Amino acid sequence: MEKVQDLVCEMWIDPDKAAATSEYKDKTYYFCARGCKVAFDKDPEKYVKKEHGEAEHKHCCH
Repeated sequence: MEKVQDLVCEMWIDPDKAAATSEYKDKTYYFCARGCKVAFDKDPEKYVKKEHGEAEHKHCCH
């Protein structure tokens, strides 16, 4: 499977090896670490906007 981007830390990961996933608006999001999932789940719209180039870069806390 093609690599996907963790929207929280912007790291490219293999979805089959993702540390965590979340479902939001009928789409699955993949994360490199549980901390990224937690950050996404607190404010998913912030990161979905980033996916479309509407938010600033922010590092996750591994």
